[in-house]
Amino acid sequence: MTPSSTLRDRRRMQTEREIQVAALRIALRDGYEAVTTEMIAAEAGISLRTFFNYYPNKEAAIVGRRPQFGDRTLAWFQSASGPLVDDLFEALRQILEDKQPNRDTTKMVDALLSQMPELVPAFYASLQILKDQMADLAVSRLGEQARPDAEMIAEIVAHATANAFRRWAHDETMGVDDLVRVARQQIVRVGEMISKRSS
Repeated sequence: MTPSSTLRDRRRMQTEREIQVAALRIALRDGYEAVTTEMIAAEAGISLRTFFNYYPNKEAAIVGRRPQFGDRTLAWFQSASGPLVDDLFEALRQILEDKQPNRDTTKMVDALLSQMPELVPAFYASLQILKDQMADLAVSRLGEQARPDAEMIAEIVAHATANAFRRWAHDETMGVDDLVRVARQQIVRVGEMISKRSS
């Protein structure tokens, strides 16, 4: 990637974030139903045409950019040889390191979902590309016959990461590495609960 393309990518990511924050701000203030694309564009200080260059509708703007693995991370995974779940979490850490998630934006999302839980499915749906990629990565290790198990692993990892994100948003002492560690620890605890014999 050239320096100019990197700069363009950063500018695009910044604009995407500004649009999302504007959409969240309006939704928290006026309610989701009151939000329009025109209002979001005005709040973000952009034209409606520019808005549609980034997002197709208000729901997409509120949810924000759909996370997915880039070519560099996919290539890294193919050459990695650690335990499957550990390598999946390392791949997630690389995404978070590249994206540099914003704590205040995550707090706004959390607040909106508390007000309007009916939007939760839209946010989880935004993780589908990432979950599909994780399942494919797991299949590359386990074989196609293990796809049902790979899809379950991807679902669990994504869910644990989402839980850790909410904790990270409200804990100023946590960094990205801590977020990944907390998600990994939750999976370990769940595994221990599943295997524990009743007394």
